[in-house]
Amino acid sequence: MNDNNLPEITPLVRSFDASPPVRKGREKFKKFLVPFGVILLILFLVLTVGFVLPAKSILASVKDLESSGRKLPELLKSQDLAGTKNQLGVVKADLENVKNRFSRLGWLKIIPLARNYYLDGQRGLAAGRELIAAAEIAIDAITPYADIIGLKGLGTTGDGAKTTEDRINFVITTLDKLKPQLANIGDHLQKAQQEVDQINPKRYPKNFRGRPIRDQITTGISLLDQASTLTNDAAPLLEAAPYILGLDSPRKYLVIFQNDAELRATGGFMTAYAVISIDKGKISVIQSEDIYTLDAKFTKKIPAPEPIVNYLPKVPYWYMRDQNLSPDFKVSMDTFFPNYQLTNSPAVDGVFTVDTQVLVELLKITGPIGVPGFGNFSAADDSRCNCPQVWYELELFADVEGPVVWDSITGQIILQPKNYGQRKSFIGPMMYSVLANVMAQPKSKMGTLFQTGLALFNEKHIQLYFVDSKTQAAAESFNLAGRVRETEGDYLFVVDTNFAGAKTNAWVTYSADQKIDITSDGTTTVTLTLTYKNPQQYFQDAETKLKLNGVFRDWLRVFVPKGSELIEAQGFESGQKTGEDLGKTVFEGFFTLTPLNTRVITLKYKLPFKAKSPHKLLIQKQAGAKDFPYVVTINGKKQPELILSSDRDITLAF
Repeated sequence: MNDNNLPEITPLVRSFDASPPVRKGREKFKKFLVPFGVILLILFLVLTVGFVLPAKSILASVKDLESSGRKLPELLKSQDLAGTKNQLGVVKADLENVKNRFSRLGWLKIIPLARNYYLDGQRGLAAGRELIAAAEIAIDAITPYADIIGLKGLGTTGDGAKTTEDRINFVITTLDKLKPQLANIGDHLQKAQQEVDQINPKRYPKNFRGRPIRDQITTGISLLDQASTLTNDAAPLLEAAPYILGLDSPRKYLVIFQNDAELRATGGFMTAYAVISIDKGKISVIQSEDIYTLDAKFTKKIPAPEPIVNYLPKVPYWYMRDQNLSPDFKVSMDTFFPNYQLTNSPAVDGVFTVDTQVLVELLKITGPIGVPGFGNFSAADDSRCNCPQVWYELELFADVEGPVVWDSITGQIILQPKNYGQRKSFIGPMMYSVLANVMAQPKSKMGTLFQTGLALFNEKHIQLYFVDSKTQAAAESFNLAGRVRETEGDYLFVVDTNFAGAKTNAWVTYSADQKIDITSDGTTTVTLTLTYKNPQQYFQDAETKLKLNGVFRDWLRVFVPKGSELIEAQGFESGQKTGEDLGKTVFEGFFTLTPLNTRVITLKYKLPFKAKSPHKLLIQKQAGAKDFPYVVTINGKKQPELILSSDRDITLAF
């Protein structure tokens, strides 16, 4: 071969000797994998060190916080103030530990998707610190009153032999010291509220590993909002307390006794009244009368309004005893009180109502009491009626099967109960005996007495109305005035008015089932089912022939959001109509229920607004009514049964 050909052959040979293109590509890929692997390793280390390890550490500290936090309700339930304060310190330390470990994830703020979750964590931690600060101030504030409100440890009002009256005087004389502490508590709760209100529950899954997440966040935010509002609303009442309790000068109040066994809109038939004086917290009875005695002094003839014409046809005029037709206590008293002033009765600074449940609950604390000239009374069950003994004895003494009947022309009584004219003599001695026994209770009963009183106010067995507008506003701010409340969300208020004259509400019960169906566009349809039962047979006392349980004749009103549209109603016998009152739409009608029977009322209606999640619902409790079960189902999801003992704000995620 000619050497001259070599230059032409060499490239060809070299091309065969060189690595194939695939092998060369693999080597390049290997060279690429090395730095890529390093990058992955670095990312892994970054995630492990920067997220995984801190996350595990945070989860561990959160579990410690949950564990220490769960002990607080247990200690509060056992009324251990000292233990609560100590445990609060543990919770505070655990929260600080979570905060320190959570700060290691601060780099997540620069990542768009993770930023909101990190900020939510910061908001939750900030709210937690504010709540702990509020709790610490609260413990310091109530420490001097620990034995009064039934909490163990840390504080005492002094000698254990002191009576209830001594301790009440101690509270009254130290009220001013609570004002700045309450303001500080309110500030911390408000700051916590501002933090959690920035958290959007919709960012979180409904459930995670079997635990409800979104509902818990929604409920927690709602409860904190309510606590903040409640604390700040308490400030005006604390400001008004010296006026109410007669610290500057004695106050006089009209106390109306409502018989909740004959349920009326504000809590019961107004059966009797007393005028009391409160001077530096000390209560004394000035006079007591039967409600018919007050009516005898009221000479103005007001034609009976439509409900009385329809359901009490033998009553031609609007007597004072029937002037509590509105379930809003202030609205009823705005009618009643000016007429009271026309009777030349003692001038008063306000009106209080109490029902028979107040008497029963106080007797549970004091034990049986004696009323000179009238016998002994207790809260024990009486087998004659399946009811409290004191209630039964009062009914036997009153011996009322119906109202006093007046001649519409002469104004004279033409029909009256057996003990009419004598019953008024009983009210004063009973009040005096109850008050004397309550005020003489020893230290060991103080906690129970305080908690019972709080519950009676909260459950509307006691309501307040004041002539002074500032004091009235203070009572309303703390929901002590029996007002129909305003709300932007869903609303429900069931109001029964017993127009039978009999005491059937001592036995009648009802349960409520509310189904809320919300479509994708927010259209909301509600189906409310009320089931009334009277499990007691016709009842007549063997000796006096007094009839107590008979036909329940009920004028039913259901208050719902204004503008709601009734689709269907079943169960009413007469009077069915839709109207407006107190800023609400009202569905009403009339029905009867005989002993040992059941009556079901069903209302289906559409709300006037488009619902959004969470669905907020305010259910108000009628004054004087028993604690009744409510079951709420939203879009097929049944909520835990609610026993309505007081007004309840409910937040429902869907």
